[in-house]
Amino acid sequence: MTHQKTKKATSTNSSNGDTSTGQIQSPLEQQLDTVSPLIVVTSGKGGVGKTLESQVAQITLQGLGHEVLCVDADGSNSSLARQLPEAHLLEGTNGPELLASLEKLLLEQCLAAGKSLVVDTGGGFDRTIRSWFASEDVTNILNARGIQVVSVTVIDSSLDSAGHVMENIDSMRGAHHVIVMNLGHVPGSLGERAFKPLFDNEEFAAYVKQAQLVVMPRLQDAIEIDAIGARLHSITKAESPAATNPFLVSRTKTWLEAVTSDLSKAFATDLPIN
Repeated sequence: MTHQKTKKATSTNSSNGDTSTGQIQSPLEQQLDTVSPLIVVTSGKGGVGKTLESQVAQITLQGLGHEVLCVDADGSNSSLARQLPEAHLLEGTNGPELLASLEKLLLEQCLAAGKSLVVDTGGGFDRTIRSWFASEDVTNILNARGIQVVSVTVIDSSLDSAGHVMENIDSMRGAHHVIVMNLGHVPGSLGERAFKPLFDNEEFAAYVKQAQLVVMPRLQDAIEIDAIGARLHSITKAESPAATNPFLVSRTKTWLEAVTSDLSKAFATDLPIN
């Protein structure tokens, strides 16, 4: 899947061979010039770890050079906005109001400012938002601007999770699909084996072939991190509430490096458009 856009043209000074764009850019600005926005929509059954995955997606995209805005579209819970104070909470109490707020955000932050978005869905509005992104008008507008939608479905080992995967792939035909197996929501001794009945199902296995599969290991200190008010994106900073426990910080940093590496590969892998 290609996210690159054309770099700014440069002119050459014939006397000294220097190149210039007319203004001096920092290395970060030069990198961002080559990155096209992505819209990552996280979904799945309630309590499966969507908000955790949304934070991982944010960190992953930032590592790939994207400027990222997180969007909390879960009107009933708003857990992402509680985890990330800078996250934008969509305004509205019903589907049309939330979509109007989302459209305004896309116009201002994605289309105009070139930011990537991570949209954390839930609260019964996931189907509304998914259908909106899958609509022909929205798809054509985003495609014309080189903006790819990535549907990330977080699953546990339940049949309900399998249903979410199949529904997402069926409805968002133009999206790049990623399935995240959250090992933190299965009995610890089972790990990936807990998913075997799902993947043995021929119908579900056929859907999995249309997506990138990512395994998210259990985050050992998830409860303590939440209890002390620490946040994944700042876990290694001196001002983090977790700074007093270097063991926790080290374990979490190692976990983050692994899951963001796997997710970045999934974002970058070409798949046939459904």
